[in-house]
Amino acid sequence: MLKRELPRETYRKILLEDIILEAVSNPSQVYYDLSTGATIATKGLNGRHILVAYIKEDGEVKVITTFITSEVQEIIRRKMDSGRWVRVK
Repeated sequence: MLKRELPRETYRKILLEDIILEAVSNPSQVYYDLSTGATIATKGLNGRHILVAYIKEDGEVKVITTFITSEVQEIIRRKMDSGRWVRVK
């Protein structure tokens, strides 16, 4: 099935899933959230960044939440200054 044959919402969902998988498998930076036990992966995305919070459970990656922001450095700085996140990679 060609891209144009997919409903717009289905195409967006597939694209978002691909972006999330890429961020988790090949992140720019990785942090660990000491309060939740989640891993936070960041990845550049057309002048913005995607942040994906996930846990590994029974050999599977379970995504907790994800969002796109242009203020990734500010978010990271606040979390690290508060002692909530530590850098892993």
